[in-house]
Parts: sequence; structure tokens; C-alpha cells
Amino acid sequence: MYKDANMTNVETETSFLPEAIHANGPHRRRHRRSRRFRWFRRLKRRITKLNWRVMFIILFTVTAIVVMSGLVLSINARNEVNDSWVSLSRVLDTVNNKPGTELTLADFERLQASVNDLNRSLGKARGQTSFLRPLTFLSADLETLLQALDATQELTFAANDTLSGIQPAVFLLTGGEESETVAPQLSAGERIVEKLTLGRGRFLTANIHLAKAKNLIDNFDLANISPDLLGTIDGLSQYHSRLQDINEMLLNSPDLLTSALGLSQTQTYLILSQNSDELRPSGGYVSTYGWMTVRNGRIVDYDYSPTTITSPNPPPESMAADVAVPEWWIQYDQPLYAAWDGSWYADFPSTAQMAAWYYDAGGNPQSPVDGVFSIDTVGFEYIMEGLGGVTVPEYNETITSDTFRQAVYRIRAEGEGELPHKQFIAALYRQILEDWQSLDQDRSTNLRGAVLKALQEKHIMVYFTDAELNRAFEILGWLGQQKPGLDQDYLMVADANLGNKSNRSVLRQLTYDVEIMPDGSLHSRTSVAFDYSARVAEQDPAVHPAHYNDINYNNRIQVFTPAGSILTGSKNLRSDPETVNNATHTIFTALTHVNYNESERFQFSYNSPVLVEPFGPYRRYKLMIQKQPGTLNEPINVQVTLPVGTSIVSVNPEPATRYQLEQPILEFRLDLLTDQEIEIIFSN
Repeated sequence: MYKDANMTNVETETSFLPEAIHANGPHRRRHRRSRRFRWFRRLKRRITKLNWRVMFIILFTVTAIVVMSGLVLSINARNEVNDSWVSLSRVLDTVNNKPGTELTLADFERLQASVNDLNRSLGKARGQTSFLRPLTFLSADLETLLQALDATQELTFAANDTLSGIQPAVFLLTGGEESETVAPQLSAGERIVEKLTLGRGRFLTANIHLAKAKNLIDNFDLANISPDLLGTIDGLSQYHSRLQDINEMLLNSPDLLTSALGLSQTQTYLILSQNSDELRPSGGYVSTYGWMTVRNGRIVDYDYSPTTITSPNPPPESMAADVAVPEWWIQYDQPLYAAWDGSWYADFPSTAQMAAWYYDAGGNPQSPVDGVFSIDTVGFEYIMEGLGGVTVPEYNETITSDTFRQAVYRIRAEGEGELPHKQFIAALYRQILEDWQSLDQDRSTNLRGAVLKALQEKHIMVYFTDAELNRAFEILGWLGQQKPGLDQDYLMVADANLGNKSNRSVLRQLTYDVEIMPDGSLHSRTSVAFDYSARVAEQDPAVHPAHYNDINYNNRIQVFTPAGSILTGSKNLRSDPETVNNATHTIFTALTHVNYNESERFQFSYNSPVLVEPFGPYRRYKLMIQKQPGTLNEPINVQVTLPVGTSIVSVNPEPATRYQLEQPILEFRLDLLTDQEIEIIFSN
């Protein structure tokens, strides 16, 4: 039983298993297939994820390579452009700083070559970085850099067209020789006009490129670019403005020269001879004067005379009310004479307008005049140097640049008759104009260079009744015009010698200290040091008992500052300075006194309104320092203190030294042979 029972159970169990297996077989197979597909799907998903990761890594790597390559290329392109730009700037600085007597055709050709090199570098840089243009959205610097490349290329195209347009005139003026000096040549007037007309098409093409560059520059987004790139944009803007002015002047030059040189009708010019040994704000005391008429580019008539009470013939006394002499200026018994030889203006066009009014209203020969030329003592020394000497027949004497002043003061002290030195100067100047008409090529070249040098340094200045001519000469810097002190810091110091002719021996040095306040206003101090050394004066023919009543230096000083400035203090003055406000400047004026063989230092402290302007995300400070006409080269030290916590982005020109104390401080050491400008861009 037991066995049977067990057998039964076994059978039962055995009979159950096959049935269970049979019954669940298809499900198990489906389950196994499902498990296989599930692993496949998992693997597929993993492979898919892996593909995206690989693709992302590949894309990232490619992008990185492109960006890095683009970065390298853009840096290389920028460096290449910068190298070419530095080369061009070096040539421009050389041309700008060279005296007129040393400028040559070779300088012009080097300038052309530098522009062409820059153009080639820009073309190469734009080609290297062209594939980056679709990626400009990634970087404000990249977008601005590429736009800057485009703008710079347009500017170089314009510069090349301008230089090509003026080349025929330059070649004519130099005679095609590299050793010849580049300068205006009066006697070749008609031919110059023809050559400039020949280049008119290139000037028009330059205008098209300048318009394109202007559009690109105006559309720069300065909000997010790096500091060094901001300085580049600032330089482009200034370069565009300068080139636009020059090209516009050249475009109009045939018409302007036709008028100025009397090619269409005779022109008459008044000539003021200013003795800068007796300094006045716009040059010097008018000791002699002359006139000349110009026809077909040549001087056809002229005369020169001493200045006296009756020469030139003054206007009627009834017109005295037309001359408004400031209360603080020299008070004449007859105010009319202040319009002739007592100008208080440091702005030469204002002085020239008064002199022309005086001359015309007096009914003098060849009036009304079409313009006024001014030449000071230094200017005539330059002309003597250019001519190599002038023989004055009436005096049987040959005058050179080295003997000019000695001869004038010797004749003043020893001569006979009324105003013998003025009679001599008038005879000398008449002879200069006579010799000018018959110069050979070499001396003509030297004279043109001497005149250009005198124009550059404000020893010769010009003014025309024609506003367009004035604008052209203003662009060239030959007008002697004061810049306004309205939207930038400004300084000009003008002396008026009230007692003798010692200015060649009185050495003047200027120091300007300015602190920029957080709100952009300025705290300023101007110091003027005078050194009247006997050691120097003893060698000066003008400092002689025959030429003065008081050997000491008595002076009316004017310190021109930005409009709206307020005087806060002064030092070493005998009385408080007077404040004079006009539309463009605030003037602090006072009488100063320096004893012979002594030194003095005078100070003016003042506050100026907000003059620091926003520039993108940064701030910009600009200072214009103007030279007084008639002065020799004099040094000026400028110290600029910036607000606490600021960082300097760019500076032009490069300072002599920098200090990082509680506040950043920059120090500049400049020479006022010509006007100077300083620009500082900084961040808060």
C-alpha cells in the first residue's frame, strides 16, 4: 500500500509536470523573446544617447576649434593691422612735427606707402576673419572688431584717394624732386589750381568712402566692448573727422585758391607787422603795416609804412563809439587806436577784423581789403633764413636771420629822424616783397618752407572776409583762431607786455593741475612762472636803455578757462584777478610785475563745470591747450588726478609718468610750439 501510494503520488506529480510545461510553454517563449527585445531596446537607447553625446562632443570640439582658430586669426589680423597702423601713425607724426622747411616729396611718398601697407593688411585681415561674421552674436568684441575692420578699410580707401588726388599738386610744388620742400607757392597759383582740379574726381570718391565709414562708426555699440577696443573706436572717429575736413577742403580748394590768389579778380590784403618782443595777446604790437594786391597768383603792387597816429589814416572820431574797449584793458585817450595796435583779443580773427575796420573806415589805399595777414618778429626771421638774406639799398646793408633784430634795435638806438627803425623795417619789408617776385628755384623752395613753418607755429596768421576761405585755413591751423572752451577743458595763457620789448628774454613756463571730481566737474590750478634773467637779457639787443623807460616786466595776463568757471583763489598777485565771462570762455585777468633779474610765480585756482562726457560704458576727459601767437616754444607740465576707484582705459599722448596713490595721477610734459591736446578715457 505504502509503495502503491507513493507510486500514485509520484505518478500524480509526474503526470502534472508535463501538463504544466505544456500549458505554459508559449508564454515562456514570449517572455524570453520580450526579455531579448527589452535588452535590445535598452542597448539601442544607450547607443542613441551615446550618439547624441558623441555628436555634442564633436560639435563642441569643432566649435571650439573654429572659435579658437577665429580667435587666433582675429588676434593675428588685429596685430597685423595694428603694426601697419603704428607705421602709418609714425609717418603722420613725422609729417605733422616736421618744420615746413624740412618737408619733402619723400615724406609724401612714405605716407602713401604706409596707407597702401595698411590697406593690404586690412584686406588680409578681413579675408582671414570672414568666416566669423555669422558668429558675431557670440561676442560684442568680435562684432565690433569686424565692423572696425570694415570702417578702417573705408578710411584707408578714402586716404588713398585723397593722397592720389593731391599728388599732381605736390609733384608740381616740389618740382618732382625728393629733396624739394612741400609748401604753398604763390607764383604758381594758376597751375596749382589746375592740378587740384585734376584730382577732384579722387576727392569725390574719397567722400563716398568717408560716408560709408561714418555710417559704420555711428552704428558701433559701445556698451559691452573691451577697453582697448574702445580706444580703437575713439581713434577711428577722430581720424575720420580730420580726414573729412581735409578732403572737403581739397575738394573746394580750386575755387578757394581762385579767389585768394586773385585769379578771377584782384585781391587786396592788409599786412600787420607785429613786434613780438613787445607781446600782445594775438601776437605783438603793430609797429609797421603794409598792403599788397594780388592778381593771377602774383603780387602786382604793395607798400609798407610805419605805424603812427596818422598812419594808417584813422577813422573819423565820430566812429569811436564803435570800439568797445573793456574796462580792464589799456585805456587810450582816443579809443579808436585800440582797434589798431591795442587788441585785447587772443583770437587773431577778432584782432584782424578790428584792424580791417580801422583801415577801411579811414579810407586808406586799396581799401576795402579782402583779408589780413599777420607776421611777427620770429616769422620775419624765418623768412630771412629762407631767403638767405636781403640787401636793403637805402641803407646799404644786408640783413640775415641772425642779424635782423640786432639791426632793427641798433638803428632804433642810433638812427636819426622820426622813428628810424620803423622806416628801416618798412624799407626791409618792401625789399622782401620785391625779392619774392624774382627768386630762383632753390630760394623759392626755401622761402615756401619758411612760410609754412611760420604758419605752423602761429608766427604768420591769415584772415579773410570770405568765410569759406577762413574755414579752409582753420582746418590747416593757420587762422590763429581760439577754440571754444565749451564741451572740454581748456587753457590758454596770454600776456600783454605794457612797458618794454623784453619778451625774448622773459622765459615763461606753465603748470596746470586738474582734479576730475566724481560728478565730472573740475578743480583746476594754473601756475605761470616767469624768469627774467640778466644773463639772458644782457645778450638781447631789445633790452637796452634806449628802448625802455622801465626795465622791469609789467604785464597784463589773461588766463582763458572753460566757460562758466569760477575763481576760488590766487597767489602772489597784487590784487584780486578780474573775471570776464563771454560766450566761449571765462577769463581771469590781472596785472603782474617781474623785476629785472628775478623770478615770479603766479597762481589761479578755479572750478569748472561738468566737462567729462560719457563714452560708451566709460568716461572721457579732453583738454585743449592753445599756444599764444607770437610766443616761442615754451614748456608746460600737466597733472591730471582722476576720481578714487577709477581705472585708466586709454591715454593720448602717452604721459611722462603715472602714479597710483589714493587716486590715479597722470603727468604730461609738453612743448607749446603748437597747440596741444590730451584725452583720457577711464572707467568708474
